[in-house]
Amino acid sequence: MATPDFYQPRRQSPKAVVLILLKYVQILVRQLWPVLLIVLINQKSDKGMMISGIAVAVLFISLIYSLIAYTRYYFFIENNELCVRSGVFRKKIINVPFDRIQSVDFRRNLVHQVLNVVSVNIDTAGSKGSELELDAIEITEAEALRDVILAYKRTRAAQRDDAVPADGAPPAIAEPAPPPEMILTLSATDLIKVGVSENHLRTAAIIFAFFIGLADDLDQLIGLDLYDELEQTTTSMKLVGILAALFAIPFFIGVSFFISLLRTVIRYYGLTFWREGNRFKVVSGLIVRTEKTIQQQKIQRVRWVTSPVKQIFGIFQMNIYQAASADQSDDKSLEIPGCYQAQVDQTLDVAVPGFREAVLTAHRIHPAYVRWMVFLFGFLPAVILGLLAWLNDGFLQWGLVLVFPLAVWMGILYQRKRRLRIHPDYLLSEGGIFGHSYKLVEIFKIQGVSLSSSPRQRRVGVCTLHVYTAGGGLTIPYLAEATARQARDYILYRVEKDRRAWM
Repeated sequence: MATPDFYQPRRQSPKAVVLILLKYVQILVRQLWPVLLIVLINQKSDKGMMISGIAVAVLFISLIYSLIAYTRYYFFIENNELCVRSGVFRKKIINVPFDRIQSVDFRRNLVHQVLNVVSVNIDTAGSKGSELELDAIEITEAEALRDVILAYKRTRAAQRDDAVPADGAPPAIAEPAPPPEMILTLSATDLIKVGVSENHLRTAAIIFAFFIGLADDLDQLIGLDLYDELEQTTTSMKLVGILAALFAIPFFIGVSFFISLLRTVIRYYGLTFWREGNRFKVVSGLIVRTEKTIQQQKIQRVRWVTSPVKQIFGIFQMNIYQAASADQSDDKSLEIPGCYQAQVDQTLDVAVPGFREAVLTAHRIHPAYVRWMVFLFGFLPAVILGLLAWLNDGFLQWGLVLVFPLAVWMGILYQRKRRLRIHPDYLLSEGGIFGHSYKLVEIFKIQGVSLSSSPRQRRVGVCTLHVYTAGGGLTIPYLAEATARQARDYILYRVEKDRRAWM
């Protein structure tokens, strides 16, 4: 098949009309779902009929708008820039130089898969979300576009030259891309391990918050006060209410576990982790199939963590971060769950060469942090909960006073594991309470270092070290002041001395 001519303006696939229409319908549904709920409840009322007519009219207008938006959307390459011309009522022009592009990612939801097209997301350093997105183009065309951009970037990396061809012709490829190397693939067993070791308490909190919000919406829409109904039921049937509560707790835990497992399968189904030359790629997803990449030289931070359950299975969750705004750092990272130690080591050897052979100097945080943690999360809650138990004469509430010894235990575990490790080329932050957490940055990619201290910290002679990179930072609390200042000065010296470029 001939390579598409990207140097002439071209439209997306005609199938993009469907995706554009669905996008506008989705926005409308999100904004108007309470109104739609009223229509469903009161289908025969005049008000419901009127709202239904308005919805049909809005849907028709959206269809016309989608058709016009499609015909006025063009993309092409000019002077080593990806250009997009769009706009229905107002013309919009976007030019993204190849040098600024960090990654070219693909995304396919169910509609994309049915239509056999792909959404292309172009990310640049520091952009919030995608710099630009092509809603729907053919898969072969998307791959050809990515190859053109990556070929340019490989050539620029090889030449180390600022000269850019003025005629906009595709640059010669310095050397062909090496064949891809698979680092990890999640089997069905690995997927179950990841699902079982997920944070089920977080899922339970999300479910609880959802039902609280649903109860408030139902009260506003149809006047149903679930809180009052529940209170009346439990007051009139105390024994039944107690039995229902005892049944509801394990049921709620079971539902949270099931949802966590289902979420894991939907999100990570068929996950594969690849190394392709100087970049990493993760492909995953059941309903929405995503393909995300990060170039090795753009990696800002590497994180790998394990929890008590993950330790039983011998697995880690790994994240590789590239340059991004603070609120987009997780969205632009590669997330690889279910990594075994050998796969973590293999990734580190490529992402941060030389790290595993390096000898790092360790610095622990001050024991004063334990006292602060015990006071804040143990003593104060114990006093408040004990007082409430005494006032309400509640026997079960006295068990909550156990938060004090629990806070002591957790504080000691945290202080023992929390440390800063320094090497002339690397900075490693270790931590965790019941599990282990590791955050690694290369010193020459650090953009800033600062110290902060509260009045309490100053009294015990400690301060907090903050390290900033374009892909997020590290924070090490309660370091001895002399140690923190020496670490800051040494990091700044190493950054200033190192002339390697990563942008």
